[in-house]
Amino acid sequence: MSRTSKFIASVVATSKEDMPALPFQRGAARKAMFARIKARAAEEAARKRA
Repeated sequence: MSRTSKFIASVVATSKEDMPALPFQRGAARKAMFARIKARAAEEAARKRA
């Protein structure tokens, strides 16, 4: 599948979804993900020290 075909297929698939996430909406989810990762890393570091 060519690059153009992949792009068009992606656009069509996205347009069939209810509502694509807007950039400012994705920011909160991304921030929460990084917070979970940081908390997990801190938790593992605390276990290693104990």
